[in-house]
Amino acid sequence: MSKKLSKTLCPRRRIATLAAAAVLVACGAQSLAQSAGGIRIYNEQLRVRLDERRPTDRETSFDAGGWLTFGLFYFDDTLGDRHTLRQYQGRAWASLNIENVHRFYIRGLYGYDDWNSGNNLKNYQGDEDTGPQIERAWYEFDLGRLLAGPIGRRPDFGAKIKVGREYVTIGTGLTLAMAVDAIQFELEPGNWRLRGLMAKSIESSINPVDTSGPVATHQNRCLWGAEIAYSGIDNHQPFVYYLLNSDSTSPHPSDPAQRYDYDSQYLGIGSSGTIFSPNLQYRAEVVGEWGTTYSNNTVDRRDDICAMAANLMFEYLFDVPTRPAVAFEYLYGSGDDDRLVSSSSTAGGNRRGTDDNAFNAFGFRDTGISFAPKISNIHIYSLGATCFPLENTKLFEKFQFGTKVFFYHKAKAGGPISDTTAVKSSKWLGWEWDIYADWRITSDVSWTIRYGVFQPGSAFGNDNCRQFLLTAVTWSF
Repeated sequence: MSKKLSKTLCPRRRIATLAAAAVLVACGAQSLAQSAGGIRIYNEQLRVRLDERRPTDRETSFDAGGWLTFGLFYFDDTLGDRHTLRQYQGRAWASLNIENVHRFYIRGLYGYDDWNSGNNLKNYQGDEDTGPQIERAWYEFDLGRLLAGPIGRRPDFGAKIKVGREYVTIGTGLTLAMAVDAIQFELEPGNWRLRGLMAKSIESSINPVDTSGPVATHQNRCLWGAEIAYSGIDNHQPFVYYLLNSDSTSPHPSDPAQRYDYDSQYLGIGSSGTIFSPNLQYRAEVVGEWGTTYSNNTVDRRDDICAMAANLMFEYLFDVPTRPAVAFEYLYGSGDDDRLVSSSSTAGGNRRGTDDNAFNAFGFRDTGISFAPKISNIHIYSLGATCFPLENTKLFEKFQFGTKVFFYHKAKAGGPISDTTAVKSSKWLGWEWDIYADWRITSDVSWTIRYGVFQPGSAFGNDNCRQFLLTAVTWSF
């Protein structure tokens, strides 16, 4: 081979080598994201409890407090390695409410993750600080409350604006459910509710649509959204929404063989409420996704996105002692059978020159604490039941016990899912059984425990069970 030809080919070899390395890094990052899925489920449940503590409805009030939380996590990752984490978190918050017209809220977090040696999912050898950081910080102005003063009642037309860092959802949370820095508008003319959103992602937050190594642990994107809901139908609240995502995330380290921009749009429709009986609650949502993305090993052209997802949930609440409830949920995210190793990454993702049919978005659902797959190239069926078995005993009246079982199937047998170890061309992904308990011991102290075991199916090369155990105590003051 001539020196001239060798020099011509060498850059191509370097790019190919870099691309292959990017795929390997992506696999490692996806293992991190998959294993951290159970921790996110815990964090979401904790977030719901913390966000319930909002500014009071007293005319004018100032309030402040905090939480101290200790969590212990013991789990298997996608490669079969076991990890142990002791998580310490402290939060402080303050709120100010002025005549129910002006509301201010701020919450800060400082945490410390104490890993067993070599167990840190980010491949650090030691422990890790999480913070200090601002979790929430917003101001809300309520025009309807302001006008209610002069006329003595709340007007038929309401309007609110909220500015700052807040946890935002759209629809039922299938497409968007995460903390962002945002300006939110809300108008309520009669039975209609119109919401507008202009938001920017928090750069240090996990990237929910791309688990490629260089962009997995940060994101820089703008989001614009609008939602219309109607409450004039008895027991039903239908809605429709639109969301635009513009991605400007830069890879760290830089990657000359791959670009990572994922620009997507979503149009969703659904409804929530009760059906047949006041005790039977439901939610339903269908969303289509389109846009453009860079495919695997591509820097010079984009390919189209064409994907969809759906969610249907029923929950029945029994009017009997112990307050039992049963629930069924179905989740679907479309897949792409020509993706290389993952349904949720750019590196090792879509094949160049083809449409990307894998659904990826910014929402959240409980998909099982141990397996915790993303809703992409997958059908998920779950059955759950909860009750308060000791509600007649004073100490245990707020002790709740529950269980859920999940069944997982690929949408396309030949396509990958978010778990990069499901390498076989088979639809059967496996099943998982979770059990959990939540106990509000006193008004200031609560305890939770959850255990999940996932049995991989024929789509996996390794059928060893994966386990995930967490327990946590929270003290509020």
